[in-house]
Amino acid sequence: MKLHDYQHRAIAHLHNGGQGLMMDMGLGKTAAVLTALTPEHLPALVFAPKRVAEEVWIEERDLWRPDLSMALAQGTPAQRRKAREERADITVMSRDTVADFGSRKHPYKTVVLDELSGYKTKSTNRWKATRRVTTQADHVWGMTGTPAPNGYHDLWAQIFLLDKGRRLETTLTKYRDRYFNAGRRTRNTNIVIEWILKPGAEQSINRLLSDLCLSMAADDYLELPELTFNVVKIPLPRNVMRMHQDFQDDLTVNLGVLGDVTAANAGVLSNKLRQISAGFLYAEQDTTRWETLHDEKIRATREIIDGTGSPVLVFYQFDAERDALMSAIPEAVSIDEPGIQGRWNRDEIPVLVAHPASTGHGLNLQKGSGHTVVWASLTWSLEEWLQANKRLHRQGQRNNVMVHVLSSPGTTDATVFRALRNKKSVQDALLDYLREDEALL
Repeated sequence: MKLHDYQHRAIAHLHNGGQGLMMDMGLGKTAAVLTALTPEHLPALVFAPKRVAEEVWIEERDLWRPDLSMALAQGTPAQRRKAREERADITVMSRDTVADFGSRKHPYKTVVLDELSGYKTKSTNRWKATRRVTTQADHVWGMTGTPAPNGYHDLWAQIFLLDKGRRLETTLTKYRDRYFNAGRRTRNTNIVIEWILKPGAEQSINRLLSDLCLSMAADDYLELPELTFNVVKIPLPRNVMRMHQDFQDDLTVNLGVLGDVTAANAGVLSNKLRQISAGFLYAEQDTTRWETLHDEKIRATREIIDGTGSPVLVFYQFDAERDALMSAIPEAVSIDEPGIQGRWNRDEIPVLVAHPASTGHGLNLQKGSGHTVVWASLTWSLEEWLQANKRLHRQGQRNNVMVHVLSSPGTTDATVFRALRNKKSVQDALLDYLREDEALL
């Protein structure tokens, strides 16, 4: 197989001191990173989302760098330790097991953070443990297609892992003070929950990152099949709509056996309203019990599948929804089963049911004949939305991709969908700037 010219540019970027590949989903970041590894970069350590670590890196290594040995450090702590002790050229681990290293020294010259956006919060144990690992490496490379899904505030923790604070300040507090004004606060505790960019801050941040991060959009380099969104309107029963309205108006609804289910704040309320739209309502403080309200979207999903002559990828949000889908679609397979990527690409799975967080990064599901997506219910996460849709709409897909979005009039569905479609502009501002800056070099 042959790399594209733009992938050679990505390799040159890494060899010339660049550290971030902010390349659109499907542009082949993994292949570029593997090819960029020279003897001076080895041994290398890769942290990736669990499913990507298990299914993607070994397959990509076989395609692009069969000359390099690779160890997959998964399983029990003892199994992970044994894999690391193999001293392979490349060791691949789930990013959730980074704590294995503790404060000990490691032998890796290069640390690769697959899906850098998974490190956007500095307060997490994952980020803190990863910082300890990256500070020991000669080279730290980060890969993501969604660097700022919720705004520029997300950037600091990611960029710090790459450059130790040289560009965007050495602490998050300093970064905020320099580039942001405090926005909305919580009513009782007065905690800032919104950070607003100061005038000119966006341009300043973009300039500071222009040498560190290379950005590429798929539309600029690939002729991908068409991606079409089809909103399927699913009216809900009157009693369910009354419940939705009552809940929205009064923040409470009585379900008899489950007692009063209350929404303490807007976030919880939004989640409850999405549950009602999906067909279920969980008991208060107990997600193992729920009341089934309707099956309108489950039946609509079944109808779309029956009318589609190729494998279908179905996304859900709630466990109750997943169980109903699996029951109504006997041929469906859960994303949690082993070997999903290979089985899907061999067209052995007619219907794949998945939470978007489980497929959001790295899985290559475009090599089979499947080209239809159904969002039985939507996520508020822009990152999950963008990444999940790109599992099928990426390089190697031979068919136009159709994304069906089930939306019930009068519910929060339209609000969520509108937010997902409009929120992308924040991220695009950063990526567009970096693309323009690269073009001037």
